[in-house]
Amino acid sequence: MKKVIHIALILAVAALAIQCKSDDKKKDKKHNNNQVELKQNNYSIENPPVFRNDGELVFIDSQTDSELFHIEIEVASTDFEKALGLMYRAEMRDDQGMLFLFPREQQQSFYMRNTLLPLDIIYVNSKMVIVDIYENTTPLDETSLPSAAPAQYVVEIKGGLCNKYKIEIGDKIVF
Repeated sequence: MKKVIHIALILAVAALAIQCKSDDKKKDKKHNNNQVELKQNNYSIENPPVFRNDGELVFIDSQTDSELFHIEIEVASTDFEKALGLMYRAEMRDDQGMLFLFPREQQQSFYMRNTLLPLDIIYVNSKMVIVDIYENTTPLDETSLPSAAPAQYVVEIKGGLCNKYKIEIGDKIVF
């Protein structure tokens, strides 16, 4: 009986080791596929990224709790997506934007390198309150645009929409 238990235990450990090795190979393959995909994309003005609708974001008036404006959002959560942002895109609808997710609230800073459209850059803290806004940023300008206060989220929308929809510091976002 002890021999049977030992053999069963050895087989279980061997099966577990094989499964772990298989999972590691899958992770490596997925990581390598992501790197290859990013290199193959080779984004440029001639080959801009295509908008990806990942959800909806709503701007809420801090005084009335009513909706000011809502957009479809493309979420930038990976380092590559955050670095790329809205670069190389020659057009974007008024109801589209990008939401940048950061792991913690801290000072953020953006610039307009390779960004062809004027944008409103909206810095938002961990409580979903807008803490700073840069309106109608200058395309292709590499000047740093730092947040006035720590932010965990950044929203980029077409330039001029904050003014048009009266989006201000102190208003909130929901996504």
